Amino acid sequence: MDGFYVGLNAGYGWNDNRDVAISGSPLIIAAQPPVGTTVPQVIGLSPKGFIGGGQIGYNYQFGGRGVVGVEADFAWADIKDSHFIDLPAGAPNVRTSVSEKIDFFGTVRGRLGVTFDRFLVYGTGGFAYANVQQNGNINEFFNRPVIGRQFIASSSDLRYGWTVGGGAEWAFSKNWSVKAEYLYYDLGSHTIRGPQSNPVNGVDFATYSFATRGNIVRGGLNYKFDWAGPVVARY
Repeated sequence: MDGFYVGLNAGYGWNDNRDVAISGSPLIIAAQPPVGTTVPQVIGLSPKGFIGGGQIGYNYQFGGRGVVGVEADFAWADIKDSHFIDLPAGAPNVRTSVSEKIDFFGTVRGRLGVTFDRFLVYGTGGFAYANVQQNGNINEFFNRPVIGRQFIASSSDLRYGWTVGGGAEWAFSKNWSVKAEYLYYDLGSHTIRGPQSNPVNGVDFATYSFATRGNIVRGGLNYKFDWAGPVVARY
């Protein structure tokens, strides 16, 4: 099965770290937590959604059943969520909201596996990247006709990290195969800062700290350009 291949993939992704920590200047620290809690205030966020794209790679078969290779993939994604909490809970005047979205995702990974007849079982790991959009806002008096202060923060940039996982691939013809794959990714933590507006005072601010870590499950279809040996004997 030595040689290059290209293919398509589609699946589902979800973030397994649901906490966004909120802190900032003394004004924010004093105003955010409800009675009986400590700062920083933490609210839940659970991005999830579709992911789909393509991959290209190269495999080298050794020792009869061993396979080593490298693969790069890129996918458009719609992994997102938004969440808000109103404080104080009894008579909400302040709404704190956060959101996160991954709109594309890619990896460059090594693969190491073993073949069983037409099946390949492999582990994989390497470099991961994604474009991540994050937003936060503390909006005072959001449900009243008066205009209160807001602490708006946003970012949209390319994040880098690592990924590890595994999968299985089945060759159903000489040049075609299908695969199922799981990846865990970690793109690290990121904090965005929102200064006070309405009115702008240049002193008070809020911070929103996100952790972008999650999971991807997907299926794929590959076409192999070069196939060495019979299908049954060599995957």
